[in-house]
Amino acid sequence: MRYCKNCGLLAPQDADRCPQCGATLPPPPAPAPAASSGPHYHEPKPTGVPALSEGATLATLLLFSIPIAGFILSLAWSFGFTHNPARRRLAQAWLIRTLIIAVIVTALAIWLALMFAAAMSNPYYYYAF
Repeated sequence: MRYCKNCGLLAPQDADRCPQCGATLPPPPAPAPAASSGPHYHEPKPTGVPALSEGATLATLLLFSIPIAGFILSLAWSFGFTHNPARRRLAQAWLIRTLIIAVIVTALAIWLALMFAAAMSNPYYYYAF
């Protein structure tokens, strides 16, 4: 439907002239292209790293739990000897966790050794009365 610019009447779509005043009607608007008929929602591209499967994660953690070999594997995979970015991140997290635990255990061992040395150097330690 189109409006007449002269009198404002709503004219039928197939009319060339206004039925009320006889003025020529503006040309009909071009039909909208079918491609842009509705909103297009684009899915965002995934920016994260795809996760490991449950089995792969379990197998990796079991390999990390082997005392010396697990530490060597976590070092190797942390510094890029794997093409899987999820496994690399898991290895880096395991390596950081291992290093934090090692620092805590070392600090605790040093504290206990100092406490034992202080107790043994006390001259009153040997007297029972």
